[in-house]
Amino acid sequence: MIRTATCLLLLWAGAAQADLSLRFVEGAPKDRFVLTNDGTCPLAEATLTLDIGAAPAGLLFDTTPGGAGVDVHQPFDVIEGRGALLGVPELADGDTVLTLNLAGLPPEGVVSFTVDVDDSGTGRPETITGSEIAGAVVTLVLGETTLEMAFSDQAVAVIPIAPCTS
Repeated sequence: MIRTATCLLLLWAGAAQADLSLRFVEGAPKDRFVLTNDGTCPLAEATLTLDIGAAPAGLLFDTTPGGAGVDVHQPFDVIEGRGALLGVPELADGDTVLTLNLAGLPPEGVVSFTVDVDDSGTGRPETITGSEIAGAVVTLVLGETTLEMAFSDQAVAVIPIAPCTS
């Protein structure tokens, strides 16, 4: 019994995974999102959708002056990994959904971008905490497969992806 459990554990531990994480980092004047391929497998072409409107705090992207947000606004700006994108997404002021078309992402590959995120449900709409982004949903479409994960109160969403196929 112990040998069987040990063998299964070794097989499971040896299976290469391609987990994808999206982390939110509150910042002033720009908030930052960091998408990382935390696994050992390359990620194939995929579509990643971030729905911040699913969070109970009433989050939205504040990209232009005088629009839906408050105080400081910041447009969408790719900081790292532009080559992993199949184009830069269009994001209008007040939008709650952002879609990234990925060309692929190697192991440990990163795509990071900045944009201003405000909320409409607290007394401090320009500052977003981990608990406020909790519930925002990340959806990854890989061919025929759709995977979805919500942000935790630690401001991260991790999508476990099936083991590598070679």
